[in-house]
Amino acid sequence: MKPTRRKFISNAALASGATAMTQLPPLKAAHHSGSGYPDYSALDEARKRPVLKRELFPDPVILETIELLQDRNNFICRVRSKDGAEGISVGHPFISHQGYPMFDKAVRNHFLGKDARDLDTLVFNAAQRNIKRQGIPLCVQIATMEFAVLDLLGNIADKPAGLLIGDLLNPNVSIYLGHHYSNLRKLEPEVSLELMRKDQIETSARAIKLRAGSGNQLGDDIDNAPGRTEKLIRMAREEVFGDDMVLMIDGNGSYSVKEAIRIGKILEEYDYYFYEEPVPWDWYQEQKLVEKALDIPMAGGEEEFGLHAFRYLIGNEVFQILQPDLFYFGGMIRTMQVARMVEAAGLQITPHISGGGLGYVYMLQMVSVCPAAAEYHEFKLFATKDANGTPMPVESKAEKFESIDGVIKVPTGSGLGVRIDPDYIKTHKVLYG
Repeated sequence: MKPTRRKFISNAALASGATAMTQLPPLKAAHHSGSGYPDYSALDEARKRPVLKRELFPDPVILETIELLQDRNNFICRVRSKDGAEGISVGHPFISHQGYPMFDKAVRNHFLGKDARDLDTLVFNAAQRNIKRQGIPLCVQIATMEFAVLDLLGNIADKPAGLLIGDLLNPNVSIYLGHHYSNLRKLEPEVSLELMRKDQIETSARAIKLRAGSGNQLGDDIDNAPGRTEKLIRMAREEVFGDDMVLMIDGNGSYSVKEAIRIGKILEEYDYYFYEEPVPWDWYQEQKLVEKALDIPMAGGEEEFGLHAFRYLIGNEVFQILQPDLFYFGGMIRTMQVARMVEAAGLQITPHISGGGLGYVYMLQMVSVCPAAAEYHEFKLFATKDANGTPMPVESKAEKFESIDGVIKVPTGSGLGVRIDPDYIKTHKVLYG
């Protein structure tokens, strides 16, 4: 008999060495008012707690200069305090260039001249006072700003950025490979799985995420070739990776409810770890129908940019594993607020991140202090190419970046834990500042 989702979550938490979750009954089973609505009080209490450890900074940290630097499609944020401290972040590898004017018009003004110790409020205002601009392009700019401020504050406190917003819970992060996005859908399974196998051998990863359907977020049940997804599911388990590999799959919104359930039954037959976003990301009711019909844990939330939406998804257990994207959702402060709600509900979280840029750096810092963290976290190799395809000269301030037996040690250097070659930064010109 397959384990229940609730048992799955409990076992995974124990296996990952996670701290004990808040002892609350499952929301969907026990926290409903007479009107039939969930009681969100526990989630709201968790969400409203301060995130940044302001007590680490006895004196004001005034953000005197905020610059956005550009080299074609690549962007770097550089912030400096009145006292001369500096923080640097690299923007999203393929979305920053789409919304960069909002950095100056909608984000920068919420931070410039302000006390960085008020980061919770600054991020809140940038996200919530821009009601007509809300969405992923805005959140990407907020995250770019926040990462640079956390780097600055970490350099001042001589602590990793993660330790500014939480306690060290996961000094070592177990990864799942989540790349080869197009290959797994467009190439024949024999070819795409061999490519993934090579990277699995290189990283010794113990978990792998495959891709189902066409990934077009239309829910139209299209596959790139008839039966390809079913073949991929079976071949990965039976012929390539065997029974010991942890396998999961991402639908990226490919399916209708009926087809999502059909594919889900096949995943259960082949003992897949989770089933991500089978229907389009904002089909909340449809996703709940899929969730109720299957036993496999459901994962999602990558495209979400609203905190209130996550409150709903968690309170109604639309997913068992929540996946806010560190860029698309607007940074680590907001992701920590989601993580705390997830913990209060007895669910799990695995923050999502795109490939390229410094994605893996942001992921490691976030997961290191993330309550209710799942057992495995998305990793798309140590890809440090920027938005122009140029390799970024980046080095860790402390531990070497490497995957040993599928586990990466979180860098313990100050701020984001990395140094970027100053000569590379000089190739970028000040756009705003």
